[in-house]
Amino acid sequence: MSMWNRSKKEDELPQRHTITPAPAEPAKEAIPMATYPTKTAEFGTTRGAAVLGRSLLITGHVTGKEDLIVDGRVEGDIELLENRLTVGASGHVQGGIRAREIVVLGTVQGNLEASERVEIKKNARVVGDLKAQRPVIEDEAYFKGNVETIRVDKPKPAPAPALAPEGAQAAAAAQGAPRPVQQTMTPNSKPESRP
Repeated sequence: MSMWNRSKKEDELPQRHTITPAPAEPAKEAIPMATYPTKTAEFGTTRGAAVLGRSLLITGHVTGKEDLIVDGRVEGDIELLENRLTVGASGHVQGGIRAREIVVLGTVQGNLEASERVEIKKNARVVGDLKAQRPVIEDEAYFKGNVETIRVDKPKPAPAPALAPEGAQAAAAAQGAPRPVQQTMTPNSKPESRP
């Protein structure tokens, strides 16, 4: 049929419009939210560490079971035997420190004792004795005190004892075997028997 000669049936049928899908857009590269790079800490990564802010002053004994960053002031001993303590660049500790690891960027007046390592970074100031397996004092750091390196020796297996004749007798006696009788003779005497 031609366009001019349409039947009524064709006019009554609804026109089907086909929708063509839009061409797929090429994948866009992710754009970072911040245009400035984030600043990473000088002293490494700190996962879940508690932070003592610059304006805080703590007086007394500090203990805990998590890493701690001190940017404020602590007057007293700090004990984190299983964790890491970081004294930030603006941090000041006046007291002894015992921890698994100690990193000093600020000021400490007191003894430092670590089961693993102590790092005194550039521009840090420490007055006190240092005791650790691996002490590290960077150039331009101020340190006044004694350094003691802890040496951790791995336990050596005990050598198996060589059984000498006396050792064999002791081992036999321990097992319940009869012990031989020793005889000693002295001049002008009869033989004596000793068990």
